[in-house]
Amino acid sequence: MTTKPTDLIAIANPNLARKLAEKTKVKESPAEMTAAEPVDEGFHKSFRKDIWKAVFTLNVMRYGLALFFLFLYSLPKLFPGVSAIDELTYPSMFLGSTLALLFSALCFTMLTLTRRFALNQILVAQFAIDLIITTFLVHATGSISSSFAMLYFMVVTTGSVVLRRKHALGLASGAIILLFYEHIYSIFVSDIAVTAKLGQMAGYGILLMFLAWTISLLAKRVRAAELRTYMPSNESIEEYLMREEIRALKSALASTDGNKTEAAKLLGMTFRSFRYKLTKYEIG
Repeated sequence: MTTKPTDLIAIANPNLARKLAEKTKVKESPAEMTAAEPVDEGFHKSFRKDIWKAVFTLNVMRYGLALFFLFLYSLPKLFPGVSAIDELTYPSMFLGSTLALLFSALCFTMLTLTRRFALNQILVAQFAIDLIITTFLVHATGSISSSFAMLYFMVVTTGSVVLRRKHALGLASGAIILLFYEHIYSIFVSDIAVTAKLGQMAGYGILLMFLAWTISLLAKRVRAAELRTYMPSNESIEEYLMREEIRALKSALASTDGNKTEAAKLLGMTFRSFRYKLTKYEIG
């Protein structure tokens, strides 16, 4: 027996399923439905569009950083005697990391435009790759004393705004681990003499975790406030979901000119389930 898409909410929320079973009649005039639906549908489309637009903006920032780093790398070649990066110990690694950042921005732009993967998966992959590229940039420019170490804070801060808290804390933990191993490698393995700065590294670690925790907490509260603003008349989530189910049924019928078979397909339901919902809510 397969689970129908319309049954998933009942499995996740038995209380909601009970309320749906108890609700026998919903009255809503066609005039009210016509007036309300365009606003709701427009809000949904606008909200989804804004989310993906924000992800696209993050990629634009990556393009800007990559082009800026290429400019810094090329500056001494364009103007001999001018040094834009004080401790560029591994020029080839710096150039390769910059090109990798540019290429990753291009790849994730394509993923954002096609939307073949879930939003959270794209974001986690983006920030994880950003941390790896940052580690190579830091190693190429003098380890923890490099000004490029601030990129760790940029990645963690930005990630904490858009990711869930557990992912934000995981991002900060990953940054600390990569920073630690890069510094240890620079001290004991690298050909370039690097002074151990374990105190500074510990300070960076504490600050990264604090930023991830604080910013993700504030971002969560902002999102919750936006959700409460979105819910009309301060209704409960159960009431909201019931209203949205009714709206979806009516919208599907309107989109198919009353063809119940096509409307059921549009919602991913069987015809029997769709007819049952119409009877439950007395939708003609």
